[in-house]
Amino acid sequence: MVQEAKRDAEMEKVYGVFEGYIKASPYIEWLWSEKLGYILMQIEAKGQEVVESRVVMDAGGFCRILFHEVAEDVLRKRNSEHTSYEADDLEKREIEKALKPYIDRLPEYRDCCRGLL
Repeated sequence: MVQEAKRDAEMEKVYGVFEGYIKASPYIEWLWSEKLGYILMQIEAKGQEVVESRVVMDAGGFCRILFHEVAEDVLRKRNSEHTSYEADDLEKREIEKALKPYIDRLPEYRDCCRGLL
């Protein structure tokens, strides 16, 4: 028998901060499963296919994933061909600006964006 998943206050807090971003993004979807808990799906926007889905177990990991998604969005808008970890100084400033509203509301998770700024 499958054990029923339990909701987590910290995960809900992180979701609350990123809720608008998640709902607006064509690339990610956030779901609750009574069996598995929190599930993050990454979507190929053109084909509407799920390219990856994973059960997210902790708020820090969730934050790290979402910070990375925001950074990748900055690069997509610039038509950059590289990852956020290879961003130049101008791109890093734009990434920092895009992440600031989230970091301001979740300062305890600032370390989760290490390597992006």
